Amino acid sequence: MNNKLNAISTFLRVAQAGSFSAAARQSGIKQSAVSQQIAALEEELGVVLLHRTTRMMKLTEQGERYRRDMQRVMDAMQEAEIRLNPVDHHSQGRVHVQLPSGLGQIFLPHLLALQRMNPDLHLRLSLDDRIADLVTEGVDVALRLSAEPPQMHAARVLARIETPLFAAPGFQSIQSVRELATLPHVRFSGIPLDAPLRLISDEETIEVKVNTVFRANTSDALLQALETGIGIGGMQRPLAAKALQTGTLVPILPAWRLPDRFLYAVYPDARFIPQRVRNIIGAIEHLLPEIIRDRISLP
Repeated sequence: MNNKLNAISTFLRVAQAGSFSAAARQSGIKQSAVSQQIAALEEELGVVLLHRTTRMMKLTEQGERYRRDMQRVMDAMQEAEIRLNPVDHHSQGRVHVQLPSGLGQIFLPHLLALQRMNPDLHLRLSLDDRIADLVTEGVDVALRLSAEPPQMHAARVLARIETPLFAAPGFQSIQSVRELATLPHVRFSGIPLDAPLRLISDEETIEVKVNTVFRANTSDALLQALETGIGIGGMQRPLAAKALQTGTLVPILPAWRLPDRFLYAVYPDARFIPQRVRNIIGAIEHLLPEIIRDRISLP
């Protein structure tokens, strides 16, 4: 076909907009022209990219795979053109960032400020403790907390985060690790119910069988549970900082903590990371000491 690049751009716009009519409005062309370009592209490729009816449009499995591949190609072309232009366009375009819900709330004001300073940047934020499939969900970069780097994707460590034990100020005073076994605990629901509590100090690592009375899948829910006084639990130090300042939480056995985790920037494809994505991670990394001050130990 004579103008395959235009047809690919139209296909990507249809996939993003969710309909032929929306893509036509965005492109400033007739809906029939959009349909013709997609049909010509499908004919050349010999595959069906889209299932469409009068009411809906859905990518086929091959269409979704083609969309992911072509989006990377178009991004690479855009980056190549930007490098030829002395004007800084590196903060333009769409970026989908996934963040853990708790830390995401800390980063949110700074990312909003970045968006405000760069009106041509279009951020999409997903604050989610669930581990997303970066490729199928179109995530450009994810910030993840883990003891080890992800196995399936390129990752770079940004910070080391400690997770001490906390409880409400009226909770029972504790003098030794052995007492933990007799007291109620608050824990993340992703941890098996019968898993022992693993703790580290400067000298050793131990495991304690504890009585878990409350579980939740978000940091905010766990924090609120601790503040109500129903049990002891580990909380990432930056997330507990405000509660410590206001006195709604107090440290428990400060010589001990849960195993440290690392904050990673995880990319779906190491072969091509758009400069606008690198810029966002660079801004986050630059802000880490200011955002969390000495509550994070940088690697």
